[in-house]
Amino acid sequence: MATGLLSVLAWVVLLLGLLAIAGGIVLLVVGSRRHDDSTSRPFLSLGITALVIGTALAIPALIGILMPLMAA
Repeated sequence: MATGLLSVLAWVVLLLGLLAIAGGIVLLVVGSRRHDDSTSRPFLSLGITALVIGTALAIPALIGILMPLMAA
């Protein structure tokens, strides 16, 4: 029972991480298209933050999903 719940949780965390990475990419694109430095900085900093958080969520979840498959 716990293994199935952890597997579902790992997939949810992986999905959230990928969504955060996609959102970070969008924010970086929006920030790079603005020419005024004072209006582009918040988008760029939020984009980098979203990329870091998304990666921090996605990589451990992906490892947690793939490790049981490699052990079998």
